[in-house]
Amino acid sequence: MSTHTARWINQIADEGWDLHLFPVNHLPAIPEMRGVTVHQPWQMFRPRRMLRTLFGRDVVAQDRERSQAGLPVKAIYPFLPMVHPLARVATGAKYVRLGESEAQAPFAFGPHVLARLIRRLKPDLIHSLEFQHCGYNVLRAKEIIGQDFPAWFATNWGSDIYYYRRFDDHRRQISRLLRSIDFYSCECERDVTIARELGMDAYVLPVMPNTGGLNLVELEAVRNRSITSKRRLVMVKGYQHFAGRALVALDAIERCSEALQGFKVVVFSASAETIKRVDELKKSNRIDIDILPYANHETMLNLFGDARVYLGVSISDAISTSMLEAMATGAFPIQTNTSCCDEWIDDGREGFIIPCDNVGVIAERLARALLDDALVDCAAERNWRTVRARLDSELLRHKAVAFYDQIFDRLGEPASR
Repeated sequence: MSTHTARWINQIADEGWDLHLFPVNHLPAIPEMRGVTVHQPWQMFRPRRMLRTLFGRDVVAQDRERSQAGLPVKAIYPFLPMVHPLARVATGAKYVRLGESEAQAPFAFGPHVLARLIRRLKPDLIHSLEFQHCGYNVLRAKEIIGQDFPAWFATNWGSDIYYYRRFDDHRRQISRLLRSIDFYSCECERDVTIARELGMDAYVLPVMPNTGGLNLVELEAVRNRSITSKRRLVMVKGYQHFAGRALVALDAIERCSEALQGFKVVVFSASAETIKRVDELKKSNRIDIDILPYANHETMLNLFGDARVYLGVSISDAISTSMLEAMATGAFPIQTNTSCCDEWIDDGREGFIIPCDNVGVIAERLARALLDDALVDCAAERNWRTVRARLDSELLRHKAVAFYDQIFDRLGEPASR
């Protein structure tokens, strides 16, 4: 289950709303997520004796009591699909198409199961987080249910419409989705424009990061450990996939080997191809470079707090969460123009906005950031002012809560708590 989903839900978990989550796969719920009932299809395969054996009598009784009291029930059965053979079949053996694109969902997490849940719960509002899995699933469920479908609030994530609109089948499906929703939100003004071009006329909520904000009190201590120009660490995003172009970033790193003397390069979120390329660079003995194994959020923020430069290269993104974290911790951001980073920084002042496919340009910008102390120090101060104005966790939590208040005001219903 996505950490983005957990962070969004945690922003509204204390409002007294009756929150329900329908996942799109069998992955366990993130432990930090709270205040929400998670509906897992394998709950039909949970005989009391098995649960008591696996989890203990007290846990099962507590779950039943919370359910009877109408309180959210924590998803405490993450491993049952691997335990019960029928659950394995139900959650993964059969996939269903979600529309004209190639997007699919496991049958047990698909639109027919979702439609049955919606009919049973009768929610006031459906909020789909992401398009290609969640949004397409909800669109199909709406077609199944028909005119009795609740109000629908859709949020697109990073590449959901900016990238996928390039493919005819996805473009048609995205357009149908956008014409079917009542409320819309996203991270970029760019995506609002694209959505309208694709036929959306839904009510648009204010643009804001989908992952919520940051604890600025804690981050101020991290960013103030050292001034940016004294730092000797470079953080590189390691995704090499449909959108990520870490190999281009590493080619630029190689061209900057002279400027990187005395620096350490750390590659995080590395794909298999990225790891192989890093191994090649290590063997050259010209660059001090390593792969960062999985690290929690606190560790990542501390590393950014030691970094002079952050480099992210992709062919598609919204506002990169890594870039925002770099800005908040004083690292100088270098991000591709395929994101909406231009809505956060001015090129050449608060960071560099680079093409996704020009290694020479990327290398030149990186070398300048490694050598120009005044540039990175001034950028750190400007970016901190932006972060304080736009990324404070309490500020964004109130904005997230206000989304739902606005929606229910427009629906003519109180946002019952």
